[in-house]
Amino acid sequence: MIKVELTKNIFNQRGGGLFGLKPIQLVFAAVAVVVGGLTVLWLMQYDLSIDLIGWIVFIEMAIIIGLGVVRPGGVNLFSFLLSSLKPDTRYFCREEDVFDDAVLEKE
Repeated sequence: MIKVELTKNIFNQRGGGLFGLKPIQLVFAAVAVVVGGLTVLWLMQYDLSIDLIGWIVFIEMAIIIGLGVVRPGGVNLFSFLLSSLKPDTRYFCREEDVFDDAVLEKE
């Protein structure tokens, strides 16, 4: 049998708030809902189809929620996506240079 020791008790950790969101994330979610509702009311006066209004509000709310609620790696969503577009620079050297000083031991 394998024995595993945990350094933290993960079951006693408390969440950040309502639904595990931090207060600023709750504010962004509330702003997205309010702006989405106002957009629906504003666009309905122009006799647009409900399907088109739904898509416009969905995209609008996804952008607002992406700004503050979604945080992969501790940064907001758009900073994360921009960093993934930046080219990944890795420096390589010749194989001879890597293994020059390596000591190989037979066991």
